[in-house]
Amino acid sequence: METADQYFYFLSWMGWIIVTFFFPKSAVRTYLSILLLLVIAGSTTAVQIFGFSVTVSFLVLAVSALILVVNTLKQKYLLQYLSICTVAMAYVCFIIFEIYDPVWIIFDRTWLLSFIILYLSLLLFKAKRERFVFQLTGVLLGEILHSIVIDRIFSFSVIGSFEFLAVLALSTAGLCTWMIFETLTIQLDSLIQKRVRERQG
Repeated sequence: METADQYFYFLSWMGWIIVTFFFPKSAVRTYLSILLLLVIAGSTTAVQIFGFSVTVSFLVLAVSALILVVNTLKQKYLLQYLSICTVAMAYVCFIIFEIYDPVWIIFDRTWLLSFIILYLSLLLFKAKRERFVFQLTGVLLGEILHSIVIDRIFSFSVIGSFEFLAVLALSTAGLCTWMIFETLTIQLDSLIQKRVRERQG
């Protein structure tokens, strides 16, 4: 089993366990549990669409992203669209750069690309929901563009490979970790402010 496979399966199963057993009962928990199971189950199955080999996992994520984007988009559509395209272009440019000049990739490419995606998501999107939804959309769009470029060069590409799934899993795990850090920081600040007020009063 390759490293990308290990990253994806480990993080996906960990995510499913956390969502299923630790999230409160809600429609969100049910949706996320089913989504994770479908993505895991469809990671090894591919179908042919317009001459491209597309994994079932990618199709499931694409349908989910479309629904979530429609429900998440508010005002400033152009700004949000450009931000999503920025994430997508970063994804594509990194992979193209890796193909043509791999000697400069001195760290693990999955971790490095995931960090870039995570950094851009935190920089471009402010709301928690937007970060998850638009990061997913940007990476999906980047994977489509990347596959088109690779197909032109090598005449074969797989949309939604384990490399893509590993990057998505790591960057999403990074967002979850950052969200926990933000929550703990806010709670700690509230506790400190409360203690200060108690001493003053």
